[in-house]
Amino acid sequence: MNLKAFPQFFKKINQLISPARINHQLISEAAIDVVSKLQANNYEAYIVGGAIRDILLDYSPKDFDIATNAKPEDIRKIFKYSRIIGRRFKLVHVIYNRETIEVSTFRTAPTEKIHMKNGILKDNEYGSMSEDIKRRDFTINALYYDPINKKLFDTFNGKSDVKKKIIKLIGDPQNRFTEDPIRLLRALRFSAKLDMNIHHDTLKHIEPSMNLLETIPHSRLFDEILKFFLTGHAKNSLKIFREYNLTKKYLPSIDSLNSNFERFVCKALDNCDQRIANNKHISPGFIFSVFLWQDVFKLWKNNETQYSHSSLALNDAIDTVIFKQNKIFPIQKRFLTAMSEIWRLQIRFENLSQKKVYRLFAHPRFRAAYDFMLIRSECDQFDKNLSHWWEKFVNSDDKTRKNLITNKIYV
Repeated sequence: MNLKAFPQFFKKINQLISPARINHQLISEAAIDVVSKLQANNYEAYIVGGAIRDILLDYSPKDFDIATNAKPEDIRKIFKYSRIIGRRFKLVHVIYNRETIEVSTFRTAPTEKIHMKNGILKDNEYGSMSEDIKRRDFTINALYYDPINKKLFDTFNGKSDVKKKIIKLIGDPQNRFTEDPIRLLRALRFSAKLDMNIHHDTLKHIEPSMNLLETIPHSRLFDEILKFFLTGHAKNSLKIFREYNLTKKYLPSIDSLNSNFERFVCKALDNCDQRIANNKHISPGFIFSVFLWQDVFKLWKNNETQYSHSSLALNDAIDTVIFKQNKIFPIQKRFLTAMSEIWRLQIRFENLSQKKVYRLFAHPRFRAAYDFMLIRSECDQFDKNLSHWWEKFVNSDDKTRKNLITNKIYV
């Protein structure tokens, strides 16, 4: 080797494998224990991907993934409370109380590519760490950290991209998007979630590659779209969806909202993000009930002149809107049921007779419908006196509830 090249060579080595200042207080003890036990059994093991990215951003990761050269069957033998999952590529879930650590074996490019029914290639075979790193989608997710020896492996300058807040694909963007078009949505989702800019080389291929999403089976596409709105960055995701015309493509009901319903949707998404921040559950049915509410509400009110009862007008509006949406981008049946019930219960908040109040209060979907009604009230879509009554009722003891119903006390 040319002696003049030595400084650059060692600079590259130090960049790839270097001591790292990673905040261990943000690392799950379970994740460290998994790595420690795998290494104790003479396997390589690293915390990888989004967890390290989030720690570098000073966020507390929601979950931890481990990459190792141990095969799934070997991992399963080491950890008593674990299970092997996956069809495309086997993974191991290691269970620590309520925490699940996902452990995957290093992957490499296959000798043979097989197309699967879910629209992706079954193109994973076991490989080495260096091969596994090249298989990652974005540089910010190609970070491998050894918490025992406190060393960070950063082949593609991911740490620098995290610092600069840049989302960059590894490899040629056109090829990587063609391999798996879901990466288009992942790039946009990370941009919304992490408030990062997409690198220009990646960005310029996004819009021309949008048609590739049509090759993805609906079930996989649906799951990816849900992640935009159920992982704590729903409001930013809506902005991204509109910017890249994804609302027109999948959710035209929210492509253009009048000011009142725009306020309603934004308030609901703020509430959802807050619930996620507080580790509370959000139903996909609730999100979609919010998105389609403007269409349901307008048609409901238009229908009232044709029906003898407002509930019949509402039912017809619900059926019509769902039919229209499902022709564009179908929503799974179990979520349609939740949406319909949230909407149908809205009219029942207007009746304060004792029997109907308690029947509504006992409904399995009451809480979601109640939250929906409160947001409507905040946005001047529902009588505030009634919403205040319901808040008092929900937060009172049995005696006070009976008094509220008997006297119809508004607060």
